[in-house]
Amino acid sequence: MKAGLMRECRMADTLYIYGAGAVADIFYIYLKQKGMQDKVRAFVVTKLGGNVPEKFGLKVVELAGKAETLKKALVVVAVQEGLQDEIREVLRENGISGYCCVDSGELLDRFYEALYREPVDGHKVLLQNQSGEGYGGNPKYIAEKLLEADKERKLELVWAVSHYRESFPERIRQVIFGSEEYYRELATAKVWIDNSRKGQSVRKREGQFYVQAWHGAAPVKRVEKDVEDKLPAYYIEGAKNDSKMADVFLSGSEFYTGLYRSSFWYDGVILKYGLPRHDVFWDMEAAREKVCRFYQVGKEAAIVLYAPTFRDYADEKCYDLDLERVVCALEQRFHKRFQMMVSRHPVNYREYSFRKDAEYLFVGEYDDFQELLAAADVLVTDYSGCMYDFSYTGRPVFLYQKDYREYLEDRNFYIPMDRLPYVKAHSNDELVEEIENFNEESYADRLASFMDSMGNYDRGDASEKVAAYLREHVLDLQ
Repeated sequence: MKAGLMRECRMADTLYIYGAGAVADIFYIYLKQKGMQDKVRAFVVTKLGGNVPEKFGLKVVELAGKAETLKKALVVVAVQEGLQDEIREVLRENGISGYCCVDSGELLDRFYEALYREPVDGHKVLLQNQSGEGYGGNPKYIAEKLLEADKERKLELVWAVSHYRESFPERIRQVIFGSEEYYRELATAKVWIDNSRKGQSVRKREGQFYVQAWHGAAPVKRVEKDVEDKLPAYYIEGAKNDSKMADVFLSGSEFYTGLYRSSFWYDGVILKYGLPRHDVFWDMEAAREKVCRFYQVGKEAAIVLYAPTFRDYADEKCYDLDLERVVCALEQRFHKRFQMMVSRHPVNYREYSFRKDAEYLFVGEYDDFQELLAAADVLVTDYSGCMYDFSYTGRPVFLYQKDYREYLEDRNFYIPMDRLPYVKAHSNDELVEEIENFNEESYADRLASFMDSMGNYDRGDASEKVAAYLREHVLDLQ
């Protein structure tokens, strides 16, 4: 680290780190190693957006609310080089002149050089679900099969979380995502299993093996290279780096196998086993019993799950589903009592615009979203890929798409919405009418035809196949 920057940090009474990604994390860890962490007051970002609200016990705050305070402190810009010019301009526009920039390349070189002094552990597996979420997604189902087969208890499984949780099995050790301990595990694990992108600050070393267990499966909204003009440059560079590091991608269908080749900057090995998280649909009763017990929902009640996706543009009015009318319409159509459950996408921080007296169970903190899908009798979503996962149940999917034109312009779709088998509505009135007139036989025919066209690989044993591949070809279990 350049002497000038460290000298300024030592001389400053208070520090603010501008950034909330890996470079900011690593710079904070570096300051901690030098005994200067108490000078840091907060992490600053231009917009909170999908950023976490806290790091290392410090708040992550927006620049707009802290500009005057920052004028009296030293601001250290700790982001990738490609973003630094943009942030310098933002700081100047806000009248902040007391800032300096981290040499991210030098910082990362030194950081990883120190970590690489420890050997790779051939028994260790590091898993992540959406950069710090709980025990769910494809990684969970692979982990369970690895543990099930590990009769001699040779494996060490570590899971990166945003905060410690009680829901993890005893044999899986938790580590806080972005912490110094996390990077040590990242540097010494034989296998990485992740279902989202690792940024360009992550470096894989010789002898490590990376399973990209991508969270997508649906042929709905466009992703990665197909929306390159909509994505920030730092994400694109991180995605390319992630694909370069990956040793295998997991695919659930011929559609996604082709998409990996055309749109993910990836030409490596693809395991065509199906998606481990889809295995839950071969044992739905167990998932339903678990969810109902957790939320104390009677077995006689049917479940409707509302699970909308996020928007890159600011629009909270699209989340104004009339929960009471939807439940009433479902009860009249299916002659059952329904319990409304409401989930939230991991990067959706928009407020829902429900009526204040709306009755529902918020299930956004439930670790395994797949179990919620397997437990539900009806799904209401918008453009979320969960519509495709839920299709394995054969149960009704209703799409509430109030902002259809805006979303179409923002992301577009691989398959036009009118070619998908699901029931679509653009208003609450239209949705209620569609529910009341729902034809089960027609829907079942459309759904079966659509699923057949995708070339799906799932047979209920994907997690077992992935675990077997790792045991036979990658892990050192001698």
